[in-house]
Amino acid sequence: MKRKMVMRIVLFFIVCVLIVIGAVIVRVLLTSKGTVKQFTDEQGNVLEGSIAEKTFIDVNGAENGLIIRGKNVNNPVLLFISGGPGVPQYWLNEYYENDLEEYFTVCWWDYYGEGLSYDSKIEKEEITLERLEKDAVAVTEYLKERFSQEKIYLMAHSGGTPLGVVLAEEHPELYYCYFSMGQVVHNGYDRYTYGYQFMKDIFEKTGNTKAMRKMDSLVKVAEDGSVTPNNPERIHAEWESVLLAAGCATTREMRSDAFDIFFPQMQAESYTFSEKIDYWRGKMLCSSSPYHEYQINSAEKVEFDIPVYFFNGYYDYTCPTPMVETFYENIVAPDKGIYIFEDSAHSPLWEENEAVLEIMREKAGK
Repeated sequence: MKRKMVMRIVLFFIVCVLIVIGAVIVRVLLTSKGTVKQFTDEQGNVLEGSIAEKTFIDVNGAENGLIIRGKNVNNPVLLFISGGPGVPQYWLNEYYENDLEEYFTVCWWDYYGEGLSYDSKIEKEEITLERLEKDAVAVTEYLKERFSQEKIYLMAHSGGTPLGVVLAEEHPELYYCYFSMGQVVHNGYDRYTYGYQFMKDIFEKTGNTKAMRKMDSLVKVAEDGSVTPNNPERIHAEWESVLLAAGCATTREMRSDAFDIFFPQMQAESYTFSEKIDYWRGKMLCSSSPYHEYQINSAEKVEFDIPVYFFNGYYDYTCPTPMVETFYENIVAPDKGIYIFEDSAHSPLWEENEAVLEIMREKAGK
């Protein structure tokens, strides 16, 4: 009798799991429209002079996907380079408030190997800084010609910021200025030293002993407070889980990459089902590429001929704010600024949208 009861419980559990999986699959398929939301008036008519399209162009012999969206094509043009590397971010606009396209005509560029530009024939060794720099210049020239612009604005996030720095430094003739969000810089294991001290304080104040134990198991803390990973090659995913627990990862509110990134992305209407699959295949490809290995030291002295502005969240310990501040102090530019957003982690553009856009509009004369 007991055995039959156990079997019924197990069967019930299996059926429930299958129902949930089925519902998720149906939801993903229903939302895989592959369409970009248009700008419309109160009657649902497309606004005259607006643009909202997903297009594919040839970039140095390879097909690249672009999502171009703006309320008024006469607005300044901005090229957005995504993070990761290999993690396009247009889809976030379906889940978070972002009025960037109210004031700029934004090109959300999926570069070689990522997202809309993924191709199973691409080898990871092909995704280099040099390749992406040439491709970015070609895309910029395309945008300049298409929208009759002398120059455009440049913005990069996280894993896209090393490329952003190179473009701003090497091609000032193309860009009015460079907006950097969550700038990636390195200096030994400083990322873990800064992160450990900041998150330790959070975990002690919140009583999160579980997360504290997890963090302690990943690193060694020296007498001078410096932190060294126990296993530098394998710490990344584990450290990400600690960042999430502290509210110091992609956003302050995110606690799970699966529930707050993977599942929302799989329900984004801007991608077809195959494009959603390619999105994650591209992430894996780019994360093992030579571009991912390129590093900028936080103490590096870089001279820019265009203005450079840094946006960082106070709670950003994916790219620790103190390290970005060090980099900021060392660079030379005709105008520069660093803005720390007190209620943000790694993504101020989506976390404190109005405050970020106020600065961007001021710098662009909007």
